[in-house]
Amino acid sequence: MMTENIAQTFDELNLTPGTLEILASRGFATPTPIQALVIPKLLENTRDLIAQARTGTGKTAAYALPVIEQLLVAGKQKLPRALVLAPTRELAMQIAGEVEQFIGERDLKTVTVYGGQPIEIQLKSLKGGADIIVGTPGRVIDLMERSALKLQQIEFAILDEADEMLDMGFVEDIESILSATPEEKRMLMFSATVPPEARKIAETFMHEAEYIKAPVSAAETEQPLTEQWACEVRREDKFHALKRILNAEGRIYAMIFCRTRSDVDELTMNLQKNKFSAEALHGELTQNQRTRVIEQFKSRRFDMLVATDVAARGIDVNDLTHVINYALPMNSDIYIHRIGRTGRAGKKGVAISIFSPSEGSKFAMIKKATKGALTLRPLPDAKAIIAAKKSRFKDKLQDFLSTVHPVYQQLAYDLSSEFDPESVLAALLEMHFHKELLPENYPSLGKASRDRNPHSRNRRHDNNSHDRESGRRRRHDPPRNEKAAGEKNSKPTHKPAPATSVAEKPSRGRARQERNQEPPRKKLRDWAINLTGEMPDLPRYKVKKRK
Repeated sequence: MMTENIAQTFDELNLTPGTLEILASRGFATPTPIQALVIPKLLENTRDLIAQARTGTGKTAAYALPVIEQLLVAGKQKLPRALVLAPTRELAMQIAGEVEQFIGERDLKTVTVYGGQPIEIQLKSLKGGADIIVGTPGRVIDLMERSALKLQQIEFAILDEADEMLDMGFVEDIESILSATPEEKRMLMFSATVPPEARKIAETFMHEAEYIKAPVSAAETEQPLTEQWACEVRREDKFHALKRILNAEGRIYAMIFCRTRSDVDELTMNLQKNKFSAEALHGELTQNQRTRVIEQFKSRRFDMLVATDVAARGIDVNDLTHVINYALPMNSDIYIHRIGRTGRAGKKGVAISIFSPSEGSKFAMIKKATKGALTLRPLPDAKAIIAAKKSRFKDKLQDFLSTVHPVYQQLAYDLSSEFDPESVLAALLEMHFHKELLPENYPSLGKASRDRNPHSRNRRHDNNSHDRESGRRRRHDPPRNEKAAGEKNSKPTHKPAPATSVAEKPSRGRARQERNQEPPRKKLRDWAINLTGEMPDLPRYKVKKRK
């Protein structure tokens, strides 16, 4: 594809003055590559279109702007003329919000339909008429079956994030919806990837579709904006590894991906217990709860959103600094979707993956798909974490020195005249950091690779380090009364310790030795033998009758 004639401004795209004014008011100065390629195609010809571009490149504006322009030219109609299908309710709401902003005060109406909201509200909105319908496939079919949504006059059928909809199993729903639309409509498919299922739908419902792929700039190819690295740890050390990473990275604004809903809840609870600002997002939340969590995260009321892939699909958050894979995804496409949420608009981001030895094959697959961009690193050690904390404290202190209130200046002078200034400062630092700057507060978690070698010399040391941090007894410790090797068939030879041996053996050892001298408890077989013998004489008791 030739890309040298891509427009550099929106003025070059033949948009109307009203649209240009709205774009200027929203701060849109330069079109993204996918916008510069798609908008002229949709305005100039009538062919169907498949557009491939990664998440966060402005695909919504690429199709919304020209569709709005052509609907305004055609004038008002009774039935909807544009249909946008999205995989999740969050994405549907986001698309509808952007479309309404692009419409502005002009005479077009958008209605959003999705599951999780009472259908009566949406039925009422549709009764007043609508030009553009934005919805999820399931709710669109529900409304079609109720004859509340009629698609006989659809001029544009748009699949947004088509690959995600197909991954979620909406193939049959999409086919049913498209079959109810006019054959002469224009169909647009926007996706980050084009899987075989998407090609099948294109072959069935599109006519001479034109394929457009957004170019990747040379700077982005040579120096990606998203730094990708991973660390391998034992499964039981994953949360401790995450804490190390968060302590080393400092204040972040991140999405953390887990595999299941229970994993999301457990991780969120552990983060909150450790004074991290995090909230959960998964399918068991009600629509009001999901909306509230997303809005609070976008307004930075908390720092970390812990979510599953299904719940996070379609959520577009600006300025994410990190994406953390607490569990590796099933395939490389999902990985690309996840990390595509950071490193946008010329800002650098970090994508970190934490995986256990059992996920080694997934890591190898993803590393191959990223062509070496994903690297393996060791966890930050105590020295690195402490250095990072000191550096952040110095920077914060430097910014705060010029704004100290005179009351505290006077208090500092009084304390310095009464105590040694260095001692006062050291005490204040300890009050602030507590044990955060002590190396022993960050014991080694060990390496996951050592678990694969049963003869590793450092295995016992690694387990001891983890036990100190978790507070649990070591799994390889034998029970207290377990016999030593070689004594399996030997008879007990314990002798009572003489009274003069108190100094030789501690009291705890002597108590243990005395316990070993007690007669062994009867086994189940002995009780069975007793039951088959004669019945012992047992005292008889009179039972009082109830009145």
